[in-house]
Amino acid sequence: MSSRLRGLLVCVSSCFLSLSAMAQSWPSQPVKIVVPTPAGSSVDIVARVIGEKLTPMLGQPVIVENRPGAGGTIGTDAVAKARDGHTLLMGYNGPLTVAPSLYPKLPYDLAKDFAPVILVVTQPNVLAVRSDLKVNNIKELVALAKAKPGQLDYASVGNGSLSHLAMEMLKMYTNTYIVHIPFNGGPPAAQALNGGEVHMAFAALSNLQPLVKAGKVKLIAVSNGRRSVAAPMVPTVAEQGFPGFDATTWNGVLVPSNTPREVILKLNKAIGQILALPDVQARLLAAGAESAGSTPEQFGALMKSELAAWPAVVKRSGAKLD
Repeated sequence: MSSRLRGLLVCVSSCFLSLSAMAQSWPSQPVKIVVPTPAGSSVDIVARVIGEKLTPMLGQPVIVENRPGAGGTIGTDAVAKARDGHTLLMGYNGPLTVAPSLYPKLPYDLAKDFAPVILVVTQPNVLAVRSDLKVNNIKELVALAKAKPGQLDYASVGNGSLSHLAMEMLKMYTNTYIVHIPFNGGPPAAQALNGGEVHMAFAALSNLQPLVKAGKVKLIAVSNGRRSVAAPMVPTVAEQGFPGFDATTWNGVLVPSNTPREVILKLNKAIGQILALPDVQARLLAAGAESAGSTPEQFGALMKSELAAWPAVVKRSGAKLD
């Protein structure tokens, strides 16, 4: 064996040993979960439930940091560029699998800059209408929208969000014209609905539940392909006459692509154990989210399938962002 080859093998071996040692000692400092949405949003709630349980399991403080803006792309990009080895992303469809079809150029690449860890929850986008709007189902909403084209409006949690595209998908399915009013996150959109500024909204159940209890809104449909465990009495759009309609929101943990495999598996195991806890499942369900769980590969496959599916929907909707 030549001295040059021997030196190369020693170098490679040292690198593997170094990565292994890093994984065994990880985490060596506080862990940060970046949430690319505002405090109080559905993604934020999920991150804080997981972060609270992760702290004792990892032996280091787990801090949730909100970095909202630009449809979630600001916080997402911050994690893509993180190099401290202790920054995680609580991601969701919008900036990860939908944004590539909406923006001409993104500062990050899902396939190159991120490694999937685990699918954490799925959440239905629930279609809520103001209680004074004389509709109780999709059929009645469509009839009213066609009778008053352009006179009804809806709030979304931001341009290019699932709450935006779910309604645009519904408009395409029903050939109706309803005006889009974007807000920066779920709480502001819900507040606009509560204040009578808009007629309806597709939003996470966690943001709508207080309004339902107060009698301010009625829930008439969920965007998932099947009924949600969190709202079993609310029918899907599909079962109200539009088969194939499915716009499920999910949250999942990702890390920068240079994260060692051993760290990814350690996180996957810990979060998987957290999701199996009855009290965690109950807390998430109360917030309108259903515990999921997956291998890194399964989560990666989900994102890959969505990357292939959303371009057609976005193109048909005409939605584009600069």
